[in-house]
Amino acid sequence: MAKILAITIPKWGIEMERGTISEWRVAPGESVAKGDPLVDIETDKIVNSFEATEPGMLVRIIAQEGDELKVGTLIGVMATGPVTDAEVDAFIAAAAARAAPAPAAPAAAATRSANGPAAAPVAAAAASPAVTGANTRVTPALRRKAERLGIDIRTVPATGLYSRILRDDVERAAAQRAGSGAVRNLSGSQKVIAERMVMAKQTIPHFHLHRDCPMDAALAGLAQLRESGQVGITVNHLLLQAVARALGKHPALNLNVRGGSVETLNSIDVALAVDTGETLLTPVIRDIGEATLAQIAEAAGAAVQRCKSGKLAASDLQGGAITVSNLGMLGVTSFTAIINPPQVMILAVGGVQERVVLRDGGVAVERFCALTLACDHRVINGAAGARFLGDICSALQS
Repeated sequence: MAKILAITIPKWGIEMERGTISEWRVAPGESVAKGDPLVDIETDKIVNSFEATEPGMLVRIIAQEGDELKVGTLIGVMATGPVTDAEVDAFIAAAAARAAPAPAAPAAAATRSANGPAAAPVAAAAASPAVTGANTRVTPALRRKAERLGIDIRTVPATGLYSRILRDDVERAAAQRAGSGAVRNLSGSQKVIAERMVMAKQTIPHFHLHRDCPMDAALAGLAQLRESGQVGITVNHLLLQAVARALGKHPALNLNVRGGSVETLNSIDVALAVDTGETLLTPVIRDIGEATLAQIAEAAGAAVQRCKSGKLAASDLQGGAITVSNLGMLGVTSFTAIINPPQVMILAVGGVQERVVLRDGGVAVERFCALTLACDHRVINGAAGARFLGDICSALQS
């Protein structure tokens, strides 16, 4: 007997509460094997594919591309064999009845799906081919919007992951065509970032510690490594190693805070802020307490590549007590950053600057780097943070 299977917004990670449907990968009536991608869902700044847990056929699409829904919401239905429309309708109605707090919600869901009036246009949209040329991908809804605005979708630059054309791209093209500014909504990833940063600023009592760290020894060591053939090692890798070494000396700071709970972390993991061009991601480089620079460079390089290719998993963004954010390569001398919850620290790194200093009664030129450590005052006091920052500087000089 065929089984009817629910496709719901999954919970990828402790912090996830909602997901946005980015693109259906199959249309109703199409068969899939176990592990085939069914639908792309955007959450927490990344897009993941929800895969089929069993072989079967997609029989109904309920939620549209672009819909932002709570975890657990029914968005589609699969079946492992032949099923009737009545059986699918009954399954959807039963699921809606279980989930809805008010009696009106199941009726609305049943009205939408009964006798297939809503399923047909969705199926047709999902089956529409992607726009050819320039390796771009666009949802049917955005294609129709572009047509209404009189825009040739093939001329719209794609800024989304996997070279997708986003709603912002279409609205920007419309504004340029009209010669005026446009009002737009935040994208799904921008909404997530905005919510998390507002929450962090409102609920985390930040304090900041600043230190000018001598960099001559670190840069001389880096130059020697490059001369010996290790050209892939950068200042970011030196920073990750220094932070990891310092965290090993201060296990009491290796924490996450969630609500009223404090979790002590067992491994030394450090996140690195990565600019993808579309958004900022913070993949966690794991278990680097005793890692060599070469090992850190390899792990960090793989994480950066996953960020820029759109292959980062939700689990890559979880864990770690601290993030390293380096803007020195962009000419920034110093800055402060917002802690990324549930982490308890973030290290803001400015560019290397030369200074004239007095040494042994004479004048010398030394290179310094501005480090600004933001700490969560609920679990870290000023003295503990200062000692930790001092050990980061020491590790960079050793």
